[in-house]
Amino acid sequence: MNNRTGNTGAENNVTVELLSEMHRNVTMGSETLTMVVPKISGGAMMTSVTDQMEHYGKFTTKTEELLGRMNVKPRGSSLMKRTMTKMGIAMNTAVDSSDQHIAAMIGKGTMTGLTELHKLTDADKEAVNLCRDILDYEKQEAMNILDFA
Repeated sequence: MNNRTGNTGAENNVTVELLSEMHRNVTMGSETLTMVVPKISGGAMMTSVTDQMEHYGKFTTKTEELLGRMNVKPRGSSLMKRTMTKMGIAMNTAVDSSDQHIAAMIGKGTMTGLTELHKLTDADKEAVNLCRDILDYEKQEAMNILDFA
């Protein structure tokens, strides 16, 4: 048992895995949104996207804080994944850079994030609660972005 966190070793590993996945999800979401911001023409959509980036930033900070308490340094997505995402966005927006198309791309990315995070486990209660907050937020954003698609 970890005296500082009160977790057993197995629970601690599951918590680190969940927090790490959440961290990758929200940082990738923020990075991806940053890539599409220059392509957005509508003010309402820009407001929605920048609000989403702000929320992802808060979630990133919280996951880093929780990982830090466990003496774990968060790792980002691989360079290959980031490069492939950037290329995919460039190709998709070269074909159609309308706000509607970008909204559909953001919605697809958000749904991918939801799928990756939807494996709530026997992790630390605080980590599970944060995961639920992220899932709830992403579900709501997936619905909101449909207004622009």
